Amino acid sequence: MSHSNLYIPTATMKTVNKYILSLAVGAFAAVGMSSCSDFLQEYSQDLAKVESWQDLDEVLLGSGYMQPSAMSAQGRNGDDIDCLHFMADEMKQTYVSEYDTHSYLSSMYAYYTWQAEMGYNPLKKYVGGDDKYWNKLYSSINVCNMVIYLIDEQPENDPDDVIQKRRVKGEAYFLRSAYYFLLANMYAKPYDPSTAASTPGVPVKTTEFVEDQEYVRENLADTYTRILDDLSQAESLLKDTPVKTLHRATYSAVLLFRSRVYLYMQDWKNAARYASLTLDQNRRLLDLHTKAVGDDCVYLSSPETLFSMGGYRIADAFSDNVDDFGSQTSPHFCVSDVMEQKYSADDLRSGLYIGKSEILGVSPVFLKRNGQFSKRSTVSDVSSTFLLRTPEAYLTLAEASAFDNNENLARTTLEAFMLTRYRSAVTVSQSGNDLIDLIREERAREFILEGHRWFDLRRYTVCQPYPWSTVIEHAHGYFAATGPWGLKEFSYAEVFRLEEFDEGYTLPIPRPIREFQPSIGNNNRPRREVVRVDRPEPDTEGGDQGGSGWEWEW
Repeated sequence: MSHSNLYIPTATMKTVNKYILSLAVGAFAAVGMSSCSDFLQEYSQDLAKVESWQDLDEVLLGSGYMQPSAMSAQGRNGDDIDCLHFMADEMKQTYVSEYDTHSYLSSMYAYYTWQAEMGYNPLKKYVGGDDKYWNKLYSSINVCNMVIYLIDEQPENDPDDVIQKRRVKGEAYFLRSAYYFLLANMYAKPYDPSTAASTPGVPVKTTEFVEDQEYVRENLADTYTRILDDLSQAESLLKDTPVKTLHRATYSAVLLFRSRVYLYMQDWKNAARYASLTLDQNRRLLDLHTKAVGDDCVYLSSPETLFSMGGYRIADAFSDNVDDFGSQTSPHFCVSDVMEQKYSADDLRSGLYIGKSEILGVSPVFLKRNGQFSKRSTVSDVSSTFLLRTPEAYLTLAEASAFDNNENLARTTLEAFMLTRYRSAVTVSQSGNDLIDLIREERAREFILEGHRWFDLRRYTVCQPYPWSTVIEHAHGYFAATGPWGLKEFSYAEVFRLEEFDEGYTLPIPRPIREFQPSIGNNNRPRREVVRVDRPEPDTEGGDQGGSGWEWEW
């Protein structure tokens, strides 16, 4: 069967991953499906031939892009890379109840406590699922590979077909670059220009067919070269293409994302250049003086929004809960003390981005994208992990300029941004490391729970000439039955610590991937022990340093 006759399902494009040949599902080759022909023929009765660019456009939309998600306890669908929020210093548990409304307390336990292996639950048992993000990203990459390979073969019946084919191809290149970027910043060490050529990155696959081989990781420099090559293609293809929707990749999105890639690579000149090019396209900012408490401050029609894919289901983790009997409980998570203290009284984001919960008034909770109880049935039109906004261009330009010895431009750029974020005008007079600190703090305040913070904390550890890191502590609560009715109340919390410059800033290669492809290897990630046990009241018998009684099932 030739690749021009590759088939896709018509019933639903969202199930296309079942039929796409990808690195993540390459195990089919080990169970007798080693050839492309045999693999496709098994599903031939349920497939339709790709006959136009429209077919591939639908494939890309349904299985290439991250999907939106409903903000509700029952609607935890979508493709958000939620783990990014739980590893950083942006949120904390409240110990309100062991009833896991959002499944976050259990599913995010290993991420939240920086375990050596993901896939562990709070009872220290390995339950799997640690390959979820890896598989999703590589599955989407393979969709992009297929679209890139097949799009040029599709017929052109009028001039618009030519334009649309360029758009689809450009979007596929953009998405592939984005997914390799996410993989590299989750499963490889931060990019250090002096060591990137000898640092393992991630496996890179650009072909649309199964390759029966043992995969290895490209070095990090080559991984980033692939990302930039794809962005160059996307930039060329999307430059003169009309914008279809901000849920689809655009020329401005490519420019901004490319500035982010260069920023992570510490290529200050190119980071500043592409941030400036982005602002040439759109320099508008949302004036927070026009917003009231409870208003969404990130949304698709915002003047700042350039592109978004995925949902914002993390927002409802900060909501009060009301059960079927009307009983009210406070949120399972709050904004961390460290993050709350970053906002001054003059900062408009204090009250708009964080504030009180809707029903019980618990504070501080996340409000920038309102996921409170009355909003939980809605589907978010923007993402918590892949949202491109003009503030990023301002802050990238400021940071890159500061590191590139253009502090005047850094200060004026920062002042223009801060004018829309503070009640009164701000004069930036800092220089040197103090200026860098201010920019980093502004990034933390502005991008709270947008997926930036964990990646920023990683890259700061290797950022020359001013590396920086901090200690982060997370506590996971446990509950025990008390009283005659057997009601469970908070008993104790196990506290875990991520040290400065910790190896835990890089995730392990998922266990199922390592077992199927040993050639990929693993990352050096330390085993994480409990540093102390916190209890509601002082332990008079000196038990604060004791364990929980749970034993790790390694």
